Amino acid sequence: MNKSWKRLPFLFSLLFLVGLVIFSFLYTLVLKDHIKDPPVLLYDGNGNMTKARPFPPSFDFPFGVDRFGHNLFWSVIDGAKYTILIGLSVSLLRVGLSVCFGIIYGIYLQKMRQFFTTFERAFRFIPAILLVLLFFDVNLFGNSTKGFSYIASIVIWLTIVALPSLVHVVGNEVIHFNREDFITASRAIGATKFRIIRKHVMPFLRTRALLMIVQQMISVLLLLVHLGIVRVFVGGRHIIQIDSVSKVILPSTNEWSALIGVSYQELMLDQWIVFGPSIAFILTLLACNVMKRMLEGTEEKVVVPIAGKTHSKEIKQLKKSDFTFAEAVVINKGIKEFQ
Repeated sequence: MNKSWKRLPFLFSLLFLVGLVIFSFLYTLVLKDHIKDPPVLLYDGNGNMTKARPFPPSFDFPFGVDRFGHNLFWSVIDGAKYTILIGLSVSLLRVGLSVCFGIIYGIYLQKMRQFFTTFERAFRFIPAILLVLLFFDVNLFGNSTKGFSYIASIVIWLTIVALPSLVHVVGNEVIHFNREDFITASRAIGATKFRIIRKHVMPFLRTRALLMIVQQMISVLLLLVHLGIVRVFVGGRHIIQIDSVSKVILPSTNEWSALIGVSYQELMLDQWIVFGPSIAFILTLLACNVMKRMLEGTEEKVVVPIAGKTHSKEIKQLKKSDFTFAEAVVINKGIKEFQ
């Protein structure tokens, strides 16, 4: 019963993310056509105009309405599927590739460990957003960009920028795990490297894969916010020509970082304009952090995979009350005899 209660925060966080994605698809496929667009002007009971767009948050518009007439609450709901699924896709790619390359590095390329360590330490100090902007074709003021190829290319670069660090971490774990006594014994009785990988290394990494996915999900979401601020819209963008001189760059999707980026310059006029997507990011990051903390709690168990089976034993935290301290008793007579 106690274990079930301990799992509740993890389950609630997971259900929140899954429910948000399902509701987002439900809005796009069913509800969107039945919801009226916000009005251009607001009037009081006497018919006098009180406000023109953008509208601040209110009971009718919880997150407000931007100057383009978008109800930001429904924009956030619509963008949930893009943000969460892109973050999950990048996280899965990062972890999957890092496990594959980390095993190769930890098993077959141990002699190059010094080179990889030096490269990873130098790579670590370069901000990930700078690498994306450096290698990805970011044409901030050029033609419209949208479609699957654009999203796929930026997902690939979001994956690549984290691989050196992740491969180094996974490879080092494999190297240390490969020095365990039962691995040495398996190797001594003739087990091949492939069998050791299949029977021991893979079960060992499988217990850590879910935690790594959640950790990378948090990292990707934060990186998306940074990209949105510099107006790199992951879901693509299109350009609206207002007149012969002025033009506006708008995101092709309601991905949350794009909602922040497109309104970032209006913060001095309407501070509430990024309230909706910011709240969505905060709640999603909170859910991911709760899941991460719960998964880190399971790491307190010592996992020893032997012949495809996982034997776990909890590490008992010793307390002061577990020890009995003997009082020092000085016997004068014994001391005198000794002297």
